[in-house]
Amino acid sequence: MKLFSSALAILSIITAATAANCPPHKATLKEKRAAYEDFVQKFYIEKNVEAAFVNHMDENYIQHNPNALSGRQSAIDFLVPLFKTVNITLLNKGFYEDRGWVHFRQDEPGKQPEAIVDVLRFNGSCIVEHWDVIQERPLNATNPLAMW
Repeated sequence: MKLFSSALAILSIITAATAANCPPHKATLKEKRAAYEDFVQKFYIEKNVEAAFVNHMDENYIQHNPNALSGRQSAIDFLVPLFKTVNITLLNKGFYEDRGWVHFRQDEPGKQPEAIVDVLRFNGSCIVEHWDVIQERPLNATNPLAMW
């Protein structure tokens, strides 16, 4: 019986640690912030698109980028190949109430670097909407401090 109780306790710890944040469920501000930080770690730093999106992005999330489609699987299909070639440098990030934002530099072979800001809206524990602002560095930039 003691062995069964120990195994059950270990299983519940593993399940809690790997439980998905989506579909959305109620979350405190602290829990939302923790989900946001986990998403940032998995997506921008580890570049593990599938883990980040399956655990944190609603299946039918709304995408506002004119060059991408809404929906989790569409994003995974678009981002997995891209993330094999780009370099991401995280510059700034923040979280307030139900919105998170990430400002980063993206370097892609054959292109000028881009400054990107992603804005993510949460419904409880899950990201349900995304906006981004993307600016490519001009070839003849006047300001040496521009963008970064």
